[in-house]
Amino acid sequence: MRFFPLPGGTVPFVIFAITLLLVWVVWGTFNHPETFWAPGDLSRFHSDIVACNDCHQPFRGARAKKCIVCHDEKHFTVRSKTTVAEFHQQSIREEKSCTECHTEHRGALAQITVGTMVNPHGEFVFRATGTHSCTACHDFSGSFESHPPLFDNAIVRHLMEEGEGAHQPGKMAHCLTCHSGGRMEIEEEED
Repeated sequence: MRFFPLPGGTVPFVIFAITLLLVWVVWGTFNHPETFWAPGDLSRFHSDIVACNDCHQPFRGARAKKCIVCHDEKHFTVRSKTTVAEFHQQSIREEKSCTECHTEHRGALAQITVGTMVNPHGEFVFRATGTHSCTACHDFSGSFESHPPLFDNAIVRHLMEEGEGAHQPGKMAHCLTCHSGGRMEIEEEED
């Protein structure tokens, strides 16, 4: 087999291009690591995190050791139902990877738990109320047969007052019938 020689100046050009690319990657990594390497926006649950190293270990990815800095056994005892708290406490003791059940970088309104209960209101209700969790309006502390009861708090009262009767228990899961396209305001029908 016969190879033809490269045109003059090709090797220096390729070396220059590779060097320029490497300099750009190193510069971006140190100056803007979040925007340079993040595959997508963080969810609303982790929107307060500012540095990749808060969750990720360099060249190894997200690690449970980093997660339990914020989500330790006490966190789950105080904020979760007993079965959820026990599951997470056992997972922490066994040093299981959090990423087996949880994902991130899928956008601000994404659910981060694999197999999580789908929000019957859609993500619209979080935008409309400025909340970040179902627990802002619903009480999950007791056992309930179908729907978790609503709190009597400022958020729930405001929603019910704002809807002029449409925002009542049993009706709020159908937000997008009136708020088409996810708009906060609804268009009044003209007579």
